[in-house]
Amino acid sequence: MAGEHCLRGFNNRDIRARLASTVHLRACGHDPKKESAKVSRTFRRFHAHGLIAKVPRTRRWRVTLYGHRVIGTSLYLR
Repeated sequence: MAGEHCLRGFNNRDIRARLASTVHLRACGHDPKKESAKVSRTFRRFHAHGLIAKVPRTRRWRVTLYGHRVIGTSLYLR
């Protein structure tokens, strides 16, 4: 939901940089391949639920309209 990702989208490296100091990637032990694989699995799960969509012919993703609604509501409830 960061503003810079609304225009260009985001990729695996962007998300790994944001999650580097959180619990989500701490179990990977700072191994770039494990971190990348974990974020890729998360992208696949979000894509299956319709929260994100791939930008054609790039390695970037964007949040869908449905994703904005769901993520915004979950942040509000949290």
